[in-house]
Amino acid sequence: MAGDPSRERRRMAAECLALAKQADDVRARVSLLAMAQKWLDLAELSEHDAWNQSLRLRALQAAIGKEVRALYELPQELPHGILTLLMQLNERTGSD
Repeated sequence: MAGDPSRERRRMAAECLALAKQADDVRARVSLLAMAQKWLDLAELSEHDAWNQSLRLRALQAAIGKEVRALYELPQELPHGILTLLMQLNERTGSD
C-alpha cells in the first residue's frame, strides 16, 4: 500500500460496499459488508496510530527542548527575532 494507508483502506471499504450493492446473493452481500467494516476498522486504527506517533514525537521534542534549555541555560521565552526565524524555517521545511 503506497501513500496514505488510511485512505487506501477506506477506498477498499468503499469497493466492498459497492460490490455489496450489486450482489444478488445475501451471503455474499453480508460477507462484503463485513469486509467493508473490517477495512474501516483498520483505517481508523492506522489513523489512531499516526496520531499517537505524532503526539509522542511532540512530547519527545518538548523534552529535548527542555533539556537543551537547562543544559545551556537558555531563556524560557525565545526573543521575537529568533522565534520569527524558526517559524520561517519551519514553513520552508513543511512545504518541501
